[in-house]
Amino acid sequence: MEPRRYAYIDALRGYAILMVIAVHTSQAFADLPKEIATVISQGARGVQLFFVTSALTLSMSWVSRHENAMEFYTRRFFRIAPMFWLAIFIFVSLDGTGPSLYAPDGIGFRHIAMTAMFIHGFWPDTITSVVPGGWSVADEVIFYALFPAIIPALLKASWKSLIIVTVAVIVLGTQFSRLLEGFSYLLSPSTQSVAGIYFSLWFPRQLPCFIFGILLFRFSTERHSIPESTARRLCALSVALMLLIPFLEGVKYALPLGLFTTYGIVFSLFAFSLRYWRNSPLIGSTIIWIGKISYSGYFVHFFVLHYLPRLGLTASPTADFVIIWTAVTAVTVAVSSITYLAIEKPMIKLGSALIEARQSSTEAVQQARA
Repeated sequence: MEPRRYAYIDALRGYAILMVIAVHTSQAFADLPKEIATVISQGARGVQLFFVTSALTLSMSWVSRHENAMEFYTRRFFRIAPMFWLAIFIFVSLDGTGPSLYAPDGIGFRHIAMTAMFIHGFWPDTITSVVPGGWSVADEVIFYALFPAIIPALLKASWKSLIIVTVAVIVLGTQFSRLLEGFSYLLSPSTQSVAGIYFSLWFPRQLPCFIFGILLFRFSTERHSIPESTARRLCALSVALMLLIPFLEGVKYALPLGLFTTYGIVFSLFAFSLRYWRNSPLIGSTIIWIGKISYSGYFVHFFVLHYLPRLGLTASPTADFVIIWTAVTAVTVAVSSITYLAIEKPMIKLGSALIEARQSSTEAVQQARA
């Protein structure tokens, strides 16, 4: 891959983690002005930007590397498992195992074991109770599991078929979630209390954002091109929509798509615009680096927030928020740079080395049989 050509991918991840840090930092500032708080609250949608970007990147990797399923799973495992397992250890040690919002009866062996095995997305009180924000990893892993089975068909399908699949995923994911939530009374009382959260976070509700990423890749493989002036206008439009959508809840965003899907569409437009705006000022070395370390940053920023509470720095809640968000971001980037270089990169290289060793062994066996 040509580095500059794909720099926008890391930039997208960078903006996603900055949004996530912003929303979690803002939770300590109940006195923010309503308009500012409304916009910042949708920093939580940075996760949907991660999902769109993830599907786009995985599609690129799958095609360029000509991987089989085993190679794909090996690469994904060494990409996500080491940092996630470290996060499990740290947050269980830090937060303990007592009752919490997401695990009303407390955290037990079941919660930790399911999280460590990446199957925590299949039950309400495990999806995000052990590791803060762990629900996003749960949904990512389910997408990884399905990816080798669905990507060949989606890459060969006609655009008419792709549109039908996309609409079906949006409608069925929402309706299926509502249907199952209606039967949540069959669960234990403590599990019922988190069922509403679960059915908004679980994979079927997030799948449209992954599909959007695959559609972006399909469009790019057909070598469509647009003028940079058009890309700039689309970028401005997407950013304006990001800021406007939080204020449109009363009219259901014009279409009953739901918040996650609505933002997924806008983020897809944003990603599309950055792909074709090659000299965009939104793609710089700093945001690219933040994007590279964003996986570590996703876990690290929760840890930083735990130890960096709000300080009464000024008379303005907004100024205080900006100062604390900047401080949290700076510390997160510093620590995440270390974990990225010391943990993520070596593990990624180990995964690649194992794949290469297996390929060499297979080739040697085939040559011996020839």
